[in-house]
Amino acid sequence: MIILSAWFAFSAPLAGQDKTAAESVKKGDELYKAGKFKEAIDAYKEALTQDPNNDQAIGYIAYSYNKLGDGDQARQWMKRRVEIPGQSPSRKAQVLTDMTLVAWDMAHMEISVRKAAGSFKPADSSTARKLLIEAEDSGQKAVAIAPRSAKAFNLLNLIYRASESLETEPAVRATLTAKADEALRKSVQIFEALPQPPAEVWFVPTISTIAGTDLGQAVHVGQPTKKNLPDALKDVKDGSVVIEVLVGRDGKVRFPRILSGQGKLAEAAVAAAKLWEFEPTTFEGHAVQVIETISLPAK
Repeated sequence: MIILSAWFAFSAPLAGQDKTAAESVKKGDELYKAGKFKEAIDAYKEALTQDPNNDQAIGYIAYSYNKLGDGDQARQWMKRRVEIPGQSPSRKAQVLTDMTLVAWDMAHMEISVRKAAGSFKPADSSTARKLLIEAEDSGQKAVAIAPRSAKAFNLLNLIYRASESLETEPAVRATLTAKADEALRKSVQIFEALPQPPAEVWFVPTISTIAGTDLGQAVHVGQPTKKNLPDALKDVKDGSVVIEVLVGRDGKVRFPRILSGQGKLAEAAVAAAKLWEFEPTTFEGHAVQVIETISLPAK
């Protein structure tokens, strides 16, 4: 979940919260900032013994589990946060969107890794299907509360594209593509109307090629140009690495993560991927990001 977990900011301390709980929350915040996520969870849970509905503690337990790669626990604590008595609508929408993001990414990675390994079968993807159903449910709840959320609509678009990759019936795939395109259009409209778009990556309208969709006239991705190929990838005869990258609206590669391959070859492939550049991508004339899969060494 390396793409997902770096975008959470600390909330201000809650007025009137229990002093002992506040001290434990402060300790948890310090541990979280230091990257000691297991210890941070313990501190936040200690705060909850004094203040069971402490929003900061519950929220950062969820984020800590996400940092540790435990998406199941992260989502459970996010659900608890949504249900805090008196929780504000804006906070509910934020947390529901976070839940959507984590569930989508877990499903997306399961599908992508299996595809990279050549072992992907839609019929064997029950876990991914359940995660995508959960992600769609929380995403729809988020936009019901916050109908101008570019991030939530963007995630719904990605959910529908991932769901399409699990279907073999042409009519069902076409329906999911249409739903994805409509959600992406809304995301583009809202995003481009923002006076100052947020820095968070998933606010930016994004296309995913996970369904194997022919990008055709709507979106054009240029062929990457290799620069300074690492020595470890020169004249490689055996072995390969499959990497997923997020290509920004400027065509630059961000957040490379390995889907298949390991060792020094994988490390060199990640270094090489960061040097590749793509032609900027558009969807119906609007600049978007693209989640792309590339194989190295390039043939």
